[in-house]
Amino acid sequence: MRLKHWRHWRHRPHARARAAALPLALAGLLTLTATGCGGAATVNKSKVPDQRTDPELRALLPGKIRDKGALVSAVGNDYPPLSLLDIDNKTVIGAEPDLIRAVGQVLGVKVKMVQANFDSIIGGVQSRRYDVAIQAMLDKKERQGQVTFVDYMKTSSSILVAEQAADRVRSLKSLCGSKVAVEQGTSQVDDVGAQAAKCAAAGRPKLEKLVFPDSVGCFQALSTGRADAFVGGTPTVNYQAEMSHGRFRTAGEPYRFLPYGILINKEDRNVVRAVQGALQKLIDNGTYKKILKQWKIGSGALERATVNGGAA
Repeated sequence: MRLKHWRHWRHRPHARARAAALPLALAGLLTLTATGCGGAATVNKSKVPDQRTDPELRALLPGKIRDKGALVSAVGNDYPPLSLLDIDNKTVIGAEPDLIRAVGQVLGVKVKMVQANFDSIIGGVQSRRYDVAIQAMLDKKERQGQVTFVDYMKTSSSILVAEQAADRVRSLKSLCGSKVAVEQGTSQVDDVGAQAAKCAAAGRPKLEKLVFPDSVGCFQALSTGRADAFVGGTPTVNYQAEMSHGRFRTAGEPYRFLPYGILINKEDRNVVRAVQGALQKLIDNGTYKKILKQWKIGSGALERATVNGGAA
């Protein structure tokens, strides 16, 4: 990998400054635009076929969305291969932008993508700052009381460690005595916190939880030795392991299998029906699987676009 590709990770200046300090070891973490997902490193050249508008699904959208011809979606930019920045350091690419853009085409509207912090998107959807949000958020029972989810991918959580530590780390239980990086606002913060309490109750060495505002900080901490492990979503953990060319490996088995979901305001029932219907169209016509395959996450494909399918 060419070192210039670190800048795909985050657009904010403070994060770019942190990323610029990464050691050369992280040069193995290249973006998919320069590999099997898009060929040459060019800006926003998606291979997703254009979709036909479905008039019945479009009619479900509120008049204000139809009138302006745009659906406002919160997106991330630092969780490859679901979302990342292209070589222009501002265009968001990845499986999630491709999916939500295709959903918008089925609904006959453009999608205006707004880059947002992960831990702000529930509030943003509740306040209608965003019509929808797609940002690797697990559809969990406790979140279903705040927003409605249209599920678009099955996933899990995994542990990323340095190659030499992979054989001794079998699960979260193995992390007692370790410093563990997690991203603020994610379910993994709770997972690692709960395991830290278990380590303490059992009289085992202390597990120190290191919470970072984004995954850039997590990867940097792991690379520089500040953290011994990073616990995150399996798609991005697998991606980083593959792109490190052996420096980092996944450890143990994935745990807590839940779907990722598109967030929608609980009162916007017709928007839920429209997005669910549009996503099902993409599943039925094969576009959905093409998108996941393009970003090498085909194993997460769902057969049906479910609503609030997270059971835990």
